Amino acid sequence: MLKSELNRYVHDRRTRIFAILIIAIPILDFLQVLFSQDFADFGDPKYRFNPIVASFLSGSQAEHYEQIIFVWFMPILLLGLCADRVIRDHKEQYDVTQIMRLGKKRYYLVGLMVNGIFAFVITGIGLVLNYLLALLVFHGGKDFLTDDLENTNMLTSELSWQYDHTVLTMLIVTIMTVLLATVFSLVCYVLSLMFVNYYVVYTVAFVIWFAQIISKYSTTYLMQPLIEYGLKYQVPSAVIFVAISGAIIGFGYWRMVIWHDDRL
Repeated sequence: MLKSELNRYVHDRRTRIFAILIIAIPILDFLQVLFSQDFADFGDPKYRFNPIVASFLSGSQAEHYEQIIFVWFMPILLLGLCADRVIRDHKEQYDVTQIMRLGKKRYYLVGLMVNGIFAFVITGIGLVLNYLLALLVFHGGKDFLTDDLENTNMLTSELSWQYDHTVLTMLIVTIMTVLLATVFSLVCYVLSLMFVNYYVVYTVAFVIWFAQIISKYSTTYLMQPLIEYGLKYQVPSAVIFVAISGAIIGFGYWRMVIWHDDRL
């Protein structure tokens, strides 16, 4: 069942379009950053961007406009990738056939796995390719576009560690971002199952996502390196995100599987 569903999504035109888009956004960001670098200074490591600054997830540094788009519109990207496919399946009554064949529990869990796999792989490919390009092209760059290293009084031990271990920092941040996207794709899938209406699903997904990225403990703190918000903010942010996402997924399981209803 899992293999057949993965294959069905792979051959879906809409899924392919959004997969290409999710991978292309970080690549386009790399090109934009490359051309924003002053080529007159590119040959001097002192003025060449450090790869971590040139990478997609660095946000406002080096004017990563595509990263801002990626973060703010993540619900659309994940829903378009495959999370809202169940709405089309419901309209075509494909879900009824599958529930009769597999049962509600297996249908629900397979859908979660398919969405998780797609979100993990596609976002991972885009982010890893972007950073590999940054490492290759901006190798040896020392410009961090900040005065943090000079203002040692304001440089926390966490920030200092990140400046000293940029590759490991990017690895951690990349993993966190991919996991966030994966988990939220599960949330979007559950919302699609429960509401089965594009307008409602997209609206609710946006409200849930925006409420977390604009809060005091924003999830964006987990998706960007070299920021002043350390573990004091990042740990609560992760806990809140996991708690909200877990509650929605758990409620979805109760509502769509355990609670007796005529439809999933």
